[in-house]
Amino acid sequence: MRTHIISGIIVCLLSITGFAQNPNQMPRKASKINLSERWGNYERRQYFGVRFGMNVSQVMFYGPDVNNSSRLGLNGGIVAGFMLAKTAPIFLETGLLYQGKGAYINGGKKNEVTIRAHFFEIPFILKYKIQTNIDDFKIQPFLGGFMAIGLGGETRFYDADPNLYPVDSRGRYKRGTFSDGALRGFDIGLKMGCGMSYKNFYFELSYSIGIMNAAQKEFEDFGFDSFDNSIHNGTFATTLGLDF
Repeated sequence: MRTHIISGIIVCLLSITGFAQNPNQMPRKASKINLSERWGNYERRQYFGVRFGMNVSQVMFYGPDVNNSSRLGLNGGIVAGFMLAKTAPIFLETGLLYQGKGAYINGGKKNEVTIRAHFFEIPFILKYKIQTNIDDFKIQPFLGGFMAIGLGGETRFYDADPNLYPVDSRGRYKRGTFSDGALRGFDIGLKMGCGMSYKNFYFELSYSIGIMNAAQKEFEDFGFDSFDNSIHNGTFATTLGLDF
């Protein structure tokens, strides 16, 4: 089922890209993209790019005496941006990105939990490109949202009770992050940040937060008292890229 959803999303993105290149009429023939011309054109109305970077993510929930630490992960993928108005440099950017998320949770020696989660993410952001006094250098603040689909992951519970859980030789109980009764494999959230570009080179700082409760209805808490059964993903990201 998840494979069919991802395939459908990819087809939709390709369709949007084809329409945005020529919004006034349906293309009669597929035209070749001249990469050398696009590479030297820094005022283009459409751009395509590759992205790669690092995430610092955590899951946020309430619980006394909980040390919720961030976990490092990777991000990467492809993006496409399209100018929305002729009189203002406002762009709609979308794409297909991989996001590695998770957290380290330690409420004491017997409550250590490591969460690893892998997502496909589709961003929808509005970006405003501000030309500076430096030639071909732009500041690009943005605001928008995202939709994320869980690909997989693993959650490890350390020092788990062997009478209740199937533990390994090191006393760890492992389960799928998106398995029944665990976290949801779908998220919708807000994304904001600022990018900087010099010619074709791009750098970005961003923060995203899920607005959906990531805990499934049958979610079992991490063994912490007064857990309110509400979990949200938060991610700070640094990203490098190339646009053409």
